[in-house]
Amino acid sequence: MALQKFNPPGNLNELNEEFAQYWSNYISNQTDTSINGYPDDRINDDPREMYINLTKTDLDTDAVYKDINWIAFPRNILISTIGDKARWKKADSSRDVQDEYCEWSVERNPANNKITRVEFTCEDVFYWYHLWAQSPQLVTDLYKKHINNTIVQADLENADGSYNPKNKWNNNTLTGAMHMIQINNTIDAAIELAAGASNVRVINGKTLTGEQELINCGAYGDGQRNSDPHIGAIVNSLSRQKAQVSIADPVSLYFDKLVTNGWETPDGTNASDFWSYTRGEENRYVRAVFEVPTYKNYDVGDIRINGKLIEFGSQIADFISIKIIGVATRIGKTEFTPINACTARKPKINTLEKINDIITFNEAKAFNKRR
Repeated sequence: MALQKFNPPGNLNELNEEFAQYWSNYISNQTDTSINGYPDDRINDDPREMYINLTKTDLDTDAVYKDINWIAFPRNILISTIGDKARWKKADSSRDVQDEYCEWSVERNPANNKITRVEFTCEDVFYWYHLWAQSPQLVTDLYKKHINNTIVQADLENADGSYNPKNKWNNNTLTGAMHMIQINNTIDAAIELAAGASNVRVINGKTLTGEQELINCGAYGDGQRNSDPHIGAIVNSLSRQKAQVSIADPVSLYFDKLVTNGWETPDGTNASDFWSYTRGEENRYVRAVFEVPTYKNYDVGDIRINGKLIEFGSQIADFISIKIIGVATRIGKTEFTPINACTARKPKINTLEKINDIITFNEAKAFNKRR
């Protein structure tokens, strides 16, 4: 039996029944749009017949779930800078360059500039528009809980009372990171990527299987990122097994893990003890914090990673992996027609203007009615 509805990220229970349905409608609409592809550009790209909407197609008893993970540090920065310090500094400079579905903000001790806390988020912006549409007060309370207890509603809204995702508490790497704001770090981008990658391609008699050849031919993302080529290749490998594929419910980006091997703390405490998840459920966390308790009498900046003191939040991002959870069903039972040419279209890239165009509602009801 198909899902009755898509659940909120991490199975968070913040949406009431009405708005939980609006969220489900949003994910379902984005999924259908990605399955249908581009009405004005269908050349060698769609329909994406192997990708399914889990509220319209049920999972068979053979359903297999797979974590698809990648490193949170932006590969675009890694390959465009020389030296660790330069890349760490650049990655910490702006949320706009943190493009691996993970963003962070760094808090420092003003007396000595040492890092005391780093907040990480992989939470989708569109979910927060739905939260605001339900209750601006709820959003304000969540900001107060996770970012700063002095925040008031006026800090978070535009002049017309709509939600401002790039408000002063969520638009940089210094004052907090409540949810993602980088233009390509959105759940609809991840859905489009997975759907686009589900097409099996046979070019000149050769089935494409490599990460780069698949993303270059399918044009479903940025081949320079850690995330996009890897997600695409794993999804495609499932399609090639004659399986129907999708992102598992709840459809979201999640933290995979933090690996602290080679980290040294002043008192010998395992550095992983300072890593905590603060939103979501087990195996589906959307927010995390790295912070040393005050009773330890030392800071994050006193910890060494491979012999080097932590001076940047991005040093921690080197050891964080992010994931989506894929699902495959009817494995070996689904017939498909391979595509024998590469797509002629350009990759879909989100823009902030596009986000603002899509979500301008004060009530999610109005938004879903327009879809």
